[in-house]
Amino acid sequence: MPTLSQILTYPVKALDPSIRDQVSITNIGGLSGDRAYAMKDTDGEYIHGKRTPAVHRLHTTCDLDSQWFKIRVHGTDQTYEFQLDTDREALESWLSEYFGLNVILAVEPGGGQTDNVIFTTDGKAGPTVISEATIHEVASWYDGICPEQMQQRLRPNLVVSDVPPFWEDRLITDSDYRLQIGDVRLTGAEPIPRCIVPARHPHTGMEYDGFRETFVEKRAETLRAWVDPDDLDENLFSLMIGTEIPESERDGELAVGETVQIVSR
Repeated sequence: MPTLSQILTYPVKALDPSIRDQVSITNIGGLSGDRAYAMKDTDGEYIHGKRTPAVHRLHTTCDLDSQWFKIRVHGTDQTYEFQLDTDREALESWLSEYFGLNVILAVEPGGGQTDNVIFTTDGKAGPTVISEATIHEVASWYDGICPEQMQQRLRPNLVVSDVPPFWEDRLITDSDYRLQIGDVRLTGAEPIPRCIVPARHPHTGMEYDGFRETFVEKRAETLRAWVDPDDLDENLFSLMIGTEIPESERDGELAVGETVQIVSR
């Protein structure tokens, strides 16, 4: 039986995830605590992995309930601790020094600062979905990348177990299909075009030589017969599914262990 095996939220956009047993849904259709904070420059542009590999060298732990945020630079032993509610300026100063530019921490409800391809009437929201089998399959395409590291590279929100590789692609082949997790129905599934981030080591930022070329070649070889390249917008460098949680479903919760189904509209 397909099961929701992992929930991951990213309290600070572009930084490390929090592993959750359950998560509520925000009023804009995102996951509570997902990309609640984002690093921006003074022009309002995001500071993330697509912009600089320096992001990858930051190891972080964030507890939004207690507002504790811990950060360490890869290859060093010293950990710096901040309270997000009372030490915001100090954290911004630390990040500004690290990146060499003025950093501002922007705050929005979970889902408001995602890079999802789903555009809703109240912002970009909706969690991304992928299967464990897909992560394992894609990891097998590369020497030296284990499934755990591949997941870190891909940065999904929801991981589904007990399904075959690329099971989630079924959601983009027919507009009548919907994803149901427990009692919550997710709609608006779209493929996620990938950027430079999956090609980089999640802790060092070092780029894997030929990552994109290998990915496109293997994606073509493993593309299921029922998937038309047009379903991926003719971009084989795509993986995971972006979803939308409609307003009628936003009073629900998602929990690890719940049954996952692909259902008709």
